[in-house]
Amino acid sequence: LKLGSTGAEVKQLQQFLNSHGYIIASTGNGSSGHETTYYGPATAAAISRFQLAHFSTILAPYGLTQGTGNFGTATMKVVNSLK
Repeated sequence: LKLGSTGAEVKQLQQFLNSHGYIIASTGNGSSGHETTYYGPATAAAISRFQLAHFSTILAPYGLTQGTGNFGTATMKVVNSLK
């Protein structure tokens, strides 16, 4: 999943992020209980924060120093381990 993606998976990801302290929005669309099916800039920013928080597992193995904002394989593995 990445910027511009849509669907039920995006909403599930937003729900996970909101419930684990990586808030999409404090009010309105994307906020807890108002998650959407659109992967916009706020979702990408929350994913980047999540990736940085799990730097050694998600980013370091790929030589990355900043979150990508994309929900790829490495990020998915960490999310699935926390569910």
